[in-house]
Amino acid sequence: MFMRTKLLASQRVATRCDGLGSRLPGARIIMAGMTQSQQHRGLRPLAIVVAAVAVVTIVVAVALVMTQRNAASKPTTTQTTAFPTVKFGTTVVTEAEFRQALKTQRTAAVSHFKQQYDVDLNDEDADWTKTYGSGDERTTPVAWLVRQTVETLRTRHAAYLVGESIGDVPNDSYDAIVARMNAANKANARKRSDGKIVYGRSTYDIDVYLDYELTALKNSYIDNSENPGMTLTDADVQAYYDAHDWTVEGVDGKAPLADVKANVKVQLREERYREIVAKKAATIDVSGLPWKRLTAYTRAWLG
Repeated sequence: MFMRTKLLASQRVATRCDGLGSRLPGARIIMAGMTQSQQHRGLRPLAIVVAAVAVVTIVVAVALVMTQRNAASKPTTTQTTAFPTVKFGTTVVTEAEFRQALKTQRTAAVSHFKQQYDVDLNDEDADWTKTYGSGDERTTPVAWLVRQTVETLRTRHAAYLVGESIGDVPNDSYDAIVARMNAANKANARKRSDGKIVYGRSTYDIDVYLDYELTALKNSYIDNSENPGMTLTDADVQAYYDAHDWTVEGVDGKAPLADVKANVKVQLREERYREIVAKKAATIDVSGLPWKRLTAYTRAWLG
């Protein structure tokens, strides 16, 4: 009886050891006859492998993060060709305004490159990115078009700023110009519906309205001798008359000043007005404009 009880106790101990060994691999190694130092030597390579895997995992994770950051920071085609922010001073040049000027200046670009380089930019296979000219004249049609468009807008805004200075317009905003055009079209439509006479154009598109308003601004400025630069002395008139040829129908040679004095004054004032607008345009700094993005946008617009 005593022997049987002792045997059962030994079996229970062995069973517990087997269960512990199944849960702890290290225990199995010890029970297999390995010494403690042998166990440590066996675990050392495993620790190195685990550490190496951890390092590789960290490196891969960092590489993935950097790749994602680079992809996020790199502009897409849509971002590159999107219309950038363009300002003349505090006035924002809208995409609609830039496109309107682009359309008008595209014709100028076609004419310029045909005359200078005998290139037909209206051809289906025309390359607007090809370089022409040499030295300071070296350029591409698309770059020339962008520069010409910006200069056109610069002069236009200058004319509106001059008009603003004498109270003819509230500002040089394109949206305000469009609003005035729409108001004029609505007013003329009401007149027609009421059976009233509409003098001049009854409807305007933006190109025609801009020409109309810029001409009105010029005439308003030069017709008032009190506006800056519009006061003319007799000496001013005489000097301008002497510097130019003047003709009158039925008169041989140069017409007398008395016969053309009114025209002399008008042309002198118009010339001074252009100089005033040019000086104002020169104050509009365009050196910081996003030229590369404007060129990319224009290339996409050209198709």
